[in-house]
Amino acid sequence: MTKGTGGCRCGSIRYGCASDPSMVSFFYCRDCQKASGGPFCNYAVVPVAAVTIIKGQTQSYVVEAASGNTVRREFWGECGSQLFASNKNVFVLAVGSLDDAYGICLTIAIWLDSALPWAPIPDDVDHFRQNPPITLGT
Repeated sequence: MTKGTGGCRCGSIRYGCASDPSMVSFFYCRDCQKASGGPFCNYAVVPVAAVTIIKGQTQSYVVEAASGNTVRREFWGECGSQLFASNKNVFVLAVGSLDDAYGICLTIAIWLDSALPWAPIPDDVDHFRQNPPITLGT
C-alpha cells in the first residue's frame, strides 16, 4: 500500500501520498542503475496529483533516458535520498522513501535488456524488455 507518508533520510523533505500504486516495478535501465548506485531502482507508479510535499523543497535534474523520454529525478541533496521520478507519461515515487513500505507488492520488472547479468530478477511478476505501455503513454 502506498497511501501514507514518506520523505528523505534526514527528514528535511516530507510528503504525503493519497493513492495506492497502479504498479510497482524494478527498473533495470542504465539511468536507474546510475541513479541508485545499484542494479535497479524500485518505484511505485502513482498519479502526480496524489503526492503533496508537506515539508521542504526537492532538488531535481533532468536527463534523456534510453527510451528517448526526458526524465526528471527529484531528490534531496543534503542526504542524497531519491524521492520521485517522472516523464510526460508517468510519475513514480521511490519505494524506499516511504515511511512504511511493508505493504508494497512488486508487480513488474522493466528494462530487462539493460539488466546486469548478476541482478536479481523476480520470476513471479510481469517482465518487459524495455518500457511497459504505461510509460509510453499508450
